[in-house]
Amino acid sequence: MWRYQLTIKANQAGRTVKEQLMAWNLPQRLRGGLRIARGIRINGILASTAQILQVGDKLTLDFPADIFRNPAGNAYPGNDSCQLDILYENDSLVLVDKPAGMKMHPHSPTERDTLFNYLAAQFKRDNHRSAGQAARPYMIHRLDRATSGLVLVAKNPVVVPILNAQLRDKIIRRRYLAWVSGKMPADAGLIDQGIGIDPDDDRLRKINGIKAQSAQTQWTLLEEAGDASLLELELETGRMHQIRVHLAAKGHPIIGDDWYGGQPAERLMLHSYSIDLPLPFSDDEEFHYTCPPRSDFKAK
Repeated sequence: MWRYQLTIKANQAGRTVKEQLMAWNLPQRLRGGLRIARGIRINGILASTAQILQVGDKLTLDFPADIFRNPAGNAYPGNDSCQLDILYENDSLVLVDKPAGMKMHPHSPTERDTLFNYLAAQFKRDNHRSAGQAARPYMIHRLDRATSGLVLVAKNPVVVPILNAQLRDKIIRRRYLAWVSGKMPADAGLIDQGIGIDPDDDRLRKINGIKAQSAQTQWTLLEEAGDASLLELELETGRMHQIRVHLAAKGHPIIGDDWYGGQPAERLMLHSYSIDLPLPFSDDEEFHYTCPPRSDFKAK
């Protein structure tokens, strides 16, 4: 069981329990599961979803394991050989600084040198908690192995559908930094080109490739250094390799991108820089965090 204990604020008073759960973007499946399991209490007393909330009420939500499709996540086997930088943590989630070159998650049971293996061990070793239980890492989004920077990870299954819906509905906004070759033709722009599978190599993506989907990338010029440009980028869609493919197609491949024609460098110069999101159960109060790149992120 995962338990959330929340105090009702003035702007939440007057809502029914159901209305407040909906305001927190809790999906119908979990709302129904709470109701059936009699998992809702107000000031310690069993309550229905129709009950009206008052300022200062103590709302307790007990989520039984059987209402989740995958309550244990992928149960990543821990690997204690790497200490990750946890930049921010609350009861529901962590923001982690992923180094360039680190894989996000294992693709086989024997693979253990990934961010989620390291994080699983770190949670256990340092006794991280979440909603009344031992925390486990749950994947919300991915970064390419070669990309560095902010990764959002859930600590319990309750918040996974909440965060997934926020990503789907573009409520969560992520921005990237990239050093690219050449001088940009303007101070800002939008790249709007469909991306699909490269017919010659299904590991890669290509403009208007197989099963192409629409893709839009906003870019802003921040700095120039010789024949290189530093860009801030924001995705309107989330296609595989989207930033890399879009910039290469415009003749400005990311430096260090040996898959899409970038000039050689010690690493891919792409960094997940900032995130904006309403924290789960915060009633849409926006949270902003930035992760400056490490010293190896520079154009030569």
